[in-house]
Amino acid sequence: MDPTKKRRVSRLFIVVIAAILVEIISIAQYERVKSAMEEEMGVRARVVLGAMGAEVGHMMELTEATMRENMWKVQQDLEHPDSAFISLVYLVDDNPHVIGGFLTFVPDYYPSKGRLFEPYAKKSDGVITLSQFDGEDHDYTQNEFFKRALETRRPFWSESYVDAADSSETLITYAAPVLDKKGRIAAICGLDMDVSWLGDTLNARQPFPSSFGLLLTDDGALVAGPPKNRTSEADLDAALDVIRHGQGEDDGKEISYRSYQMVRAPYWQVVQVYRTQEVFARIWKMRRQQVLLVLLGLAILAFMIERFARSEAKLRDASAEQARMSGELTVARRIQREMLPKTFPPFLYATLEPAREVGGDVYDFYIRDGKLFFCIGDVAGKGAASAMLMSVAHSLFRLVSRTEENPTLILSKLNGELCRGNDSNMFVTFFVGCLDLFSGDLEYASAGHEKPFLLADGVSMLPAKPNLPLGVFPDTHFEGQSETLSPGTMLLLYTDGLTESKNADRKQFGRERVESVLNDFIRSKNQSPEHLVSTLSKAAHEFAGKAPQSDDLTMLVIRFAPEEILREEITLVNQIGEVGRLNDFVKDYCGKLDLDRKTSAGLRLALEETVVNVIYYAYPAGYRGEVSVLAECDRKNLRFTVTDSGTPFDPTTVLEADTTLEAENRPIGGLGVLLTRKMMDSIAYTRRNGQNVLFLTKYL
Repeated sequence: MDPTKKRRVSRLFIVVIAAILVEIISIAQYERVKSAMEEEMGVRARVVLGAMGAEVGHMMELTEATMRENMWKVQQDLEHPDSAFISLVYLVDDNPHVIGGFLTFVPDYYPSKGRLFEPYAKKSDGVITLSQFDGEDHDYTQNEFFKRALETRRPFWSESYVDAADSSETLITYAAPVLDKKGRIAAICGLDMDVSWLGDTLNARQPFPSSFGLLLTDDGALVAGPPKNRTSEADLDAALDVIRHGQGEDDGKEISYRSYQMVRAPYWQVVQVYRTQEVFARIWKMRRQQVLLVLLGLAILAFMIERFARSEAKLRDASAEQARMSGELTVARRIQREMLPKTFPPFLYATLEPAREVGGDVYDFYIRDGKLFFCIGDVAGKGAASAMLMSVAHSLFRLVSRTEENPTLILSKLNGELCRGNDSNMFVTFFVGCLDLFSGDLEYASAGHEKPFLLADGVSMLPAKPNLPLGVFPDTHFEGQSETLSPGTMLLLYTDGLTESKNADRKQFGRERVESVLNDFIRSKNQSPEHLVSTLSKAAHEFAGKAPQSDDLTMLVIRFAPEEILREEITLVNQIGEVGRLNDFVKDYCGKLDLDRKTSAGLRLALEETVVNVIYYAYPAGYRGEVSVLAECDRKNLRFTVTDSGTPFDPTTVLEADTTLEAENRPIGGLGVLLTRKMMDSIAYTRRNGQNVLFLTKYL
């Protein structure tokens, strides 16, 4: 071998051996320093996390003590339903950590309050406000929380959840059964605590710029996390992924953490998360400098490794972002479905099957003043943008229809709002209906939506004028229509996802196949709305086969099947002497319903106040006019419809009299309105065909 070459090889060999020895020493020193730093971090983290866990546990113990010490007050006030609000004030005001309290009574515990009764006390900035949640649209008896309390008969802490009224609040509830004097469960008492502040407390002082604290349930669900300016969502998701997949505290390649689990219910974990690269930045720098001074080749190799590491990091970040987006779409789908009605009356059923994670279809319904308000809609397009627009339309329908029962006016107001700022030029087909559950009178209007099917003796189409869809022109005129449904008639509303469902050959299910299925259905024995929906859905899916669902599929079926209705009517002239006839009419009608004396007297008083106002103020002096009172009852709901042709006047807009003022300081008027509202469960007004129409509803 050439000596020169041999020397080069020797020098290279010596340099390589020296580089290897230095690298071994550097690695050994690095591991010792790293081990010492990790040990110190573990000790410091456990002290801090243990203190935080103890603080959270103390807060919960105070809440439990509040419940125990005030339970006697709740039990003592069971004899008087309105005293439940006072009991809640004591509970909520007794603990600074409690922001709300509730009592969910077992069904029909207080007959005078209806089937469901749930007083609620909310504390904000030291002020306690009282309210009541009840009604079939808030059936807490179906809540797993309520069922668990009845089954276990023991106090317990709930899982954390986000407040529906304020998405910035994360709550946890401590609940306990309330026993009456006979040892029976009368209600479930709950105290709500806001734990959102724990995230800020955990992250108030951090040892490193990118480290942050978490509060997790025992199964890894997030209770409280860092503020948005503390870390990115990608880093938060990556940390949660490391913790939830059971990796050890020091096993994360880029993220390490320390955790402490509370020794009492609800056994939360307090976690401190570190970025490994940041913690060991100094010793890594020292090691790199040593390696660069010994051998330039190792620097090149380090550069190659660094490039590979960066590519791997980008791939991980992309995967985390994809997982985050998938998770957000899953949450969006759950939120969208939670906006839809979850329980159905026997005469109605609906379903929504989105083609993607979120859909652009919607349906909704609710009952007010003996009338069923319902809608179905379809946004042009699919995906998140369509879902957002449909959520807006859904919310607007709920908001507008609460005070307006004319479908054409509802569509006009929705159209005006959807046209405002609609730069993307998206439009919505929409159908709105209002069905009188006593008479079968149906008022409806369509905004470019599919014509509904009518199922009676045969199958036909509801004669719905198309009109333009919502969101096209702000000055669009919508023409409404009306129909009277006979008992047993079924109304099928649907989106084009039914008729345009495609199979593998790209052929559509079509309206003819729908009609064929409906004709077979009306000859079947089971003609419930749910059975019709399942029959159509099954037929559409069997037709499509293995072909992917191309569009959202939504169906809403209503079957007009009124129970036996007791209906009577009286017509009076606008003379005060007619009040005696009115009282006899109401008394006789209440007698036929076997109503108790107190309810009957309250109804007579409410009707008398209403009719007397019409007699005195509806018509000009000396003018002979009429006022009619129609009484209808299906043994569940009692409705009085008061109609006159006098001056337009909406009594629901009149302010109630302030009875706290002295008589001489009190403005004239308002007492009759106050009495009527106290006696009736619902009051609604409309101007129809040049007449004032007032609906007074009592839930029996």
